[in-house]
Amino acid sequence: MIQSLSCGIVIYDEVKEIQCLLPKLKIELAAYDVEWIFVLNHEQDEIRGWIRTWLQSQITNCKCLENPSNNLGFARQLLLENSTNQYIYLTDPDIDLVPGNLKKLIQLANNEIINDSKSNFLGYSGTVTHRSENYFIQDTFDFMAQVSKLIPFAFQIQTHKYMVPVDHIPACHLLLDKNLAIKIGGFSSALKKYGEDLDFTHRAYNEDLRFVFLPSAQVFHWQNLSLAKWFFKIFNMGRIQVPVQKMNFKKGLRYYRLLPLTLLLVLILIGIVYPNLLIMMLVIVCAISAFSLGFLGFCMTFIAYSSGELFEMLLPLFEYKSEEELKALNANLKTQFFESNRKS
Repeated sequence: MIQSLSCGIVIYDEVKEIQCLLPKLKIELAAYDVEWIFVLNHEQDEIRGWIRTWLQSQITNCKCLENPSNNLGFARQLLLENSTNQYIYLTDPDIDLVPGNLKKLIQLANNEIINDSKSNFLGYSGTVTHRSENYFIQDTFDFMAQVSKLIPFAFQIQTHKYMVPVDHIPACHLLLDKNLAIKIGGFSSALKKYGEDLDFTHRAYNEDLRFVFLPSAQVFHWQNLSLAKWFFKIFNMGRIQVPVQKMNFKKGLRYYRLLPLTLLLVLILIGIVYPNLLIMMLVIVCAISAFSLGFLGFCMTFIAYSSGELFEMLLPLFEYKSEEELKALNANLKTQFFESNRKS
């Protein structure tokens, strides 16, 4: 039975978001003995200091780990290594909890069948519904959510009718078995901005470990970005697929991750061989988009994502590190982070 657990959050400068999320988390986890761990992942001391002071005013004896190196993979790993409980709930400040749904994950982990000694389940999660105050982006999310019910093309926006084992879960809503997570290497500091959870779940998949997806355990993930920043984010999420595949290819590739790249190459080939056909396809897209902005947003998201994969294939910018270089990087990062003095 889970009577105590850790709750780990990486925070940049999301002041309003964490002020909204933390009270909801405290209510949701009131029945459990919670170890609160925060990684303040911003290079500016003033910003980290303001957030640290507020956190310590809200939670007695919380762990505030300051990570001025601003490395996301290392920050996630800090959460794991500093947790003293078997289970840790990982989330992000821009998540909005639906009351009772985090408890569903804990109850699921408590289930005797799921927690059989022969189980290969590493973690538990549920529906992550994306939300945005930008009308165009919100229409895109709504369209993608409907399409994903038929075709599970986006693993960040999974939609399932029933509880199922899956091979990828984003780290923004994840109840994780810390010991198993550390056993497979945890989160890598090689992924300092994007893809740290993608690499982690890829390695879990290669070790025959899975995640349980409970549809009813829903949260909302706010993406209040401008259009330019949203598509740049999607572009980078596409880019990071390529190095993650290369980093893990010795134990097995997940070829379907490169399907967007394949489809983009097909479109490029059609444009070269049958330009009139491509023009006709574009006219059809424009016609449908006149009635559905979400469809246009979906097409633009696909182009941004697949272009990221193509870009990284043609002009790789990811800095690969050998095992020795990665050890040296971790050693350097560990000299930079420190735990803030706890409020008495």
